[in-house]
Amino acid sequence: MKQIFIFILILFSFYTVQASADTTWVSYLLKRIEQQQVKDDAFFIKGSFPAYTDKYHKGYSERIKDNNTSFCIVLNTLESVRSKLTAYQSVLLDSIQVRASGVFKKFENKNGRGTYNFWRQDMEPKFPYNWWIPFFAGNLWRVPDDFDDTVWCLTALKTDSSNAARIHDTMQHYSNYPAKRIIGCPDEYKTIPAYSTWFGKDFPVFYDLCVASNTLAFVQRYNLQWTKADSATLELLVKAIQSKDYMTHYKDLSPYYENKAVILYHLAKLMAVKPIDGLEKYKTQILTDALELFNKSDNILEQMILCTAIQKLGYSSPEIELPAKEKLVWMTEHNDLAFFTGDMLGYFEGNTKKTLAFFFKKALFYNQYCPAYNDALLVEYLILNN
Repeated sequence: MKQIFIFILILFSFYTVQASADTTWVSYLLKRIEQQQVKDDAFFIKGSFPAYTDKYHKGYSERIKDNNTSFCIVLNTLESVRSKLTAYQSVLLDSIQVRASGVFKKFENKNGRGTYNFWRQDMEPKFPYNWWIPFFAGNLWRVPDDFDDTVWCLTALKTDSSNAARIHDTMQHYSNYPAKRIIGCPDEYKTIPAYSTWFGKDFPVFYDLCVASNTLAFVQRYNLQWTKADSATLELLVKAIQSKDYMTHYKDLSPYYENKAVILYHLAKLMAVKPIDGLEKYKTQILTDALELFNKSDNILEQMILCTAIQKLGYSSPEIELPAKEKLVWMTEHNDLAFFTGDMLGYFEGNTKKTLAFFFKKALFYNQYCPAYNDALLVEYLILNN
């Protein structure tokens, strides 16, 4: 009996030490995220986090500064694990959120619609990718507000239910387009009257699986009444999963993310809000695809994203052998895995798209990076995979 008691005591001590180590890691990362938050800078907005786009596909090492809404996905990712933070860590998160509170207005629609843009709207924005597209295209490069940034910002702001319902009503005007207006995706998807990515009547209509997942997660989180457009957007997701097109035609079905692991992560996040009957039966398929990608991946950030997706689906994830803290943080922050992409080739189809891709792909495709967001993904991984 004495030996059993000693064994239990040792086991308890091991888990206590392990939990303490994990807590220390999370506190360290939260402080690091807080340190990256802009205090005073000639370019970056105070309270935001430095974000970048790469230059001609050269990865994070060759990067251009970009003011965009990366700050709100940092906030949302950290808020999603708040219930598992210590009191001290929760205070750190509070301070990060307070300092970011003044940033949202700079991205809000200037006409009072309550939607948000990827780029700042409080001043004349400068096209960050190159000089020659604005030179030749004039103002055509300006993008309208989009569903992704709108639901991210409203969720980070913890908007009330009445405002969420009002924005949801606005969304209904941006679905059910004629098939000929929908760009990029396979033809069999163009008859589905799902939400567009953009709040733009005169802008090309794109479907994106990650944007669709984020939009439905917003609907679920705020318990909004499902509409025809919501059901059609779910149909889009189900069709892509059922056909496995989300693994084989992912660049056409998610032109603004273009990464299979990131698509699975978004689907898992949606399914974690609360069950959706149309998606629940595909849990094991998504799990299998995530495990297959994990086994093939040699990118530690991609592995963490996949493990988090598996945890959000309700399964135990594979173990990752993590390096020492300083090395892990460096590998995370300097990672070439882009969570978001600016794909101008998506505005074209067929032979035109193929020709432009052959000659100009590197000049028409840009990856977006935010080191603080990568740190937030690491925090999420550490907490969910304790």
